[in-house]
Parts: sequence; structure tokens; C-alpha cells
Amino acid sequence: MPVPPDEAGPEPRLSRTPLPVPAFFREAEGSFSAKRPQRASGYSLPSRPRHKVPPTVSRVFPGCQPQPWSQPRARLVWCRGAPGQAAPPADLLYDPAKRESFLRQCFQVLGHLGRGSFGEVYKVRSRADGRLYAVKRSVEPFRGAADRHRKLAEARRHGRVGRHPNCLGLARAWEERGQLYLQTELCPGSLLQHCEARGQPPPERRVRAWLWDLLRALQHVRVCGLVHLDVKPANVFLTARGVCKLGDFGLALELGQAEPGEAQEGDPRYMAPELLCGDYSPAADVFSLGMTILEVACNLELPTGGEAWQQLRQGYLPPEFTAGLSLELQALLAAMLEPDPRLRPSAETLLESDLMRCTGRWRRLALLAEAGLEWGAVLLQGLMSLLWGVCLALCSLAHWRQGPPTTPPRSPLLPAYGSFSSDWEEDEDDEGGTGSLALEVFQLSGSSRDSSLQDRAPSAPRLSLPLSLGSTSTPRQTPGGRKQRTPVLQGSPNLSCICPESSCGSSSSPARARTLGSEDEEAGVGEDEDPSPRSSFEPRSLLSLFEDAAPEQN
Repeated sequence: MPVPPDEAGPEPRLSRTPLPVPAFFREAEGSFSAKRPQRASGYSLPSRPRHKVPPTVSRVFPGCQPQPWSQPRARLVWCRGAPGQAAPPADLLYDPAKRESFLRQCFQVLGHLGRGSFGEVYKVRSRADGRLYAVKRSVEPFRGAADRHRKLAEARRHGRVGRHPNCLGLARAWEERGQLYLQTELCPGSLLQHCEARGQPPPERRVRAWLWDLLRALQHVRVCGLVHLDVKPANVFLTARGVCKLGDFGLALELGQAEPGEAQEGDPRYMAPELLCGDYSPAADVFSLGMTILEVACNLELPTGGEAWQQLRQGYLPPEFTAGLSLELQALLAAMLEPDPRLRPSAETLLESDLMRCTGRWRRLALLAEAGLEWGAVLLQGLMSLLWGVCLALCSLAHWRQGPPTTPPRSPLLPAYGSFSSDWEEDEDDEGGTGSLALEVFQLSGSSRDSSLQDRAPSAPRLSLPLSLGSTSTPRQTPGGRKQRTPVLQGSPNLSCICPESSCGSSSSPARARTLGSEDEEAGVGEDEDPSPRSSFEPRSLLSLFEDAAPEQN
């Protein structure tokens, strides 16, 4: 049964003492961690579209006119060159009457490089000179006259830096439709992108080279009377040869002329402690450079606040991350991260140290050798192109001197007309007598033979036989007194026949063979004298052959 509250009496007071905080929680607040693998900064969201609103209608100030910078026509703010110089070549391509912007008319946009808090960067190709550039456009339009004046002063300060091998060069700046455009030289990427893509600390030799490049850049910026105030890996750009260039002078201040209220702090991870007190000096850039080198060389995740942030501003370097560095580089980083800006060495003093002197000599020699190799490759390529052109010219000249191709003449050794005798006769000469082996010719009537030859002679094709009829694959040697001829059929078919024992023959066969052989020789001699085509076997009576052979036998 529950007791009534009046009878229960007053509620006893319980002690609510908080539990003690474990010691490892305090250690976790001040601990340092390595960088986690993450996507490169190039993978960013697309830019937000501009907020389009109608112009404000005021009843109090009805005659308020739009500002001149809000007009669609582009206006040049700064251009490389002396004052009074004529308009650049790209201005000649710009037509204000067209609706396209100055960027679209004078450049070919190739891609989107990245986006930051103050602007977005595009990779473009100039239509005037064909070179590649980077164009940075402010994200937000001008908020007023003061904001426009501040942004245009940024462009003029960047142009004041001029040309330096370790500073990002500015080629042009213009304003259009309330936005500022900066045309700078193009670099493959930033130091932050390079380290994120690598995923591990680079070698110390390369870190020293980067430090030497950036110290020279800070020295030049100080000579120009400026303070950068935003030195960090995202604002350091790497060329194709690995040279560091300092860029993004959006927060730069002029020494001795700027008021403390006009200054803006950059990224808190790289900010010097004296900036909290309003002390803007070149020593702040040295501190930011020291934090940049510490992050790059040790793959350290810099804190944005807390106990670890305070420890780094007190000159503490985590030994678990700096153990892999040399003692000379650790001493140099400790000097750059000195909490007191008056004791912090300047860029000139750091360049005079032994470590930077040695690095500078090696760096100059490496860049000189690389430039020599590039020039050598270009000269070799030009020489090869020249030699190739000379070879082509000589080949074309030789081809021109040869003239048009002609058909070779017919060889005079080939007989125009062939004989109808066989080439495989043999004469056997003995001491006791002579014997001959000749071919038998069919005894045809004179009328039939003449008619057959007259009918076939005009229409018979010309044939060239390399071997005689009845010859074997092994050529037979001809006696010394005989001349071997290759029969060529010209104008009529061969009517000769091999008949060793002809039934229609007679004892006068050897005589007829010799007579035919002599007639063939006479026909061969006559061919050289008379080139007109005629048949070598003329129609004649066989009786005349016998009559001519009778005196020879006697």
C-alpha cells in the first residue's frame, strides 16, 4: 500500500557528483593523426546557379540607376604590359553586340578544374595565340561598390607581383556582368592534389626542393611590398617540371598601407598566432609555410582547433611524425614555427642556411639539366624533320630526272620466223664413211599441201616454243659443226613428223633432210635481211627436191 506523501516525510538529498573523466580522453583531445585517404579536391560539386531576382523597385529613390559594372559589356581591369599599351589581341575578337560573354568569344572552355570559397577555375584555350590558360571567376557577383573595389584591388595586387619562376603569373583581369575574371598561367595541379593522389609522404629530397621554391616566392612577394596571408597546399601549384608556384593573392595586403580592419584571415589550420592580435607581417607567411611543409612531409592531419592546435602554436612538433625527417630539416621547421614573430627568421635568412644552400645548388643544377634535355629533344626532333625533308626532296629530284617509263625493245637474238625442221638431228662422222639420221616427210600432193598452207597461214597464231618437239628434259649436246636452233612456229602449223622407218619413204631420205636443213639455213639468213613476215616453208614440188638432191649425191 503506497504511503501518502505527507506521512513519508522530506525526500532525502542524494549526492550527484560527476564521474571522473578518464585520462585517455584528455590525451585524445591533444593527439595528432595522419591524413585519411579521401577523394581529391578536384571531385567537387558543380557550381550553384546564380540567384536571379528582378531589380528592386524603390519608392524612396525612384531615379536609382543600375551600376556600370552590372552592364553586360566586359571591361578590362588589368593586362600584362606597360601602361598605354594597345589593346591585346584577344580584345579584337570580342564583339559587344553579341550575347555571348567575353570568356566564350575569346576563349575555348575545355573543362572545369575546381571550385573554392571565392571562385571557380576553368581550363581554357585562347583563340588569339592558341595557348592554354586558367580562368578564375568569382562565384558571387559584386555586392556593392566597396566589394567591387576590394576585388578589383585583388586583381591589381596580383598583377603587381609580375613575373617570377615561383609565382603564378597573371595575364589579364576583366569584369563582366558583375563578376571578376582572372586569366592566369595553367599548371597541371596543386600541391594538395599531388599529395592526396600519392597517399604517402614524398621523399625528403623533394620536400626540400619545394621548400626552396616557396621561400624564393615569399622573398619576391616581400620585395613587392605584399603579404600573402593565405599560404597553404591548395594555393601552391606544381608545373610539369615539378616547380612550385605560389598563387591566389585574394587575401594579400600591402605593407604599411592597409588598415588592420581590411585584413582577412585565411585557413585556421595554417594561420599564425599573431594574426589573432592583428599583427600582419611577412613573418606570418613564414609560419604558414612551415605548417604547409610539416603537413606535406609528415602526412599529418592539421587540427582546426583544440589542444593540438595550441600545441603547434607553442612550438611543439609531434615526434611520432617528425622522426623520419633529418635533423637539419627538423631544426628548420622548428625555427619557422617559432611562436614569437620577432624571433622567427625571414625568408632571406632561411635561404642562407646551409641546408637551403645545398638544396639550391642541387635544384638549379637539376632544373638546368632538365631544361637542357628538353632543348636537346626539341633540336633533335627539328634535325630529324630537316633530314627527312632533304631525303624526300632528293628522292623526288631523282624520280623527276628518270623520266617516264618506256617499253624495252625486243631482243634481236630471237628469230622472227621458225623453221619446221627438227633440232634433234645427229650426224655421226666416222673414218670409213658418213651416216645421217633424218626425218621423213609425208609425201603429200602439191595441190593439197599448197592449199592447206594457204588456208592456215593467215589465221594461225604465233607460238614460241622453248623446246623442240620430242625433246627431253635433259638437253642433248650438238656437234661442233652444227648450229642448234629453236624452232618457232610462225604463221602455219608444223607439218613435220618423226618417222624413223617410214613406209612411204625411199633411199633418198638423208638427202632430203640435208636439203631441208640447207633451206632452213638460207631462210635464217634471209630473215635478218628482210624483216617482212613470210612463211619459211614455201609450196614447191617434191620432185624438184629429188632433182636438186641428185647432183649433190654424185
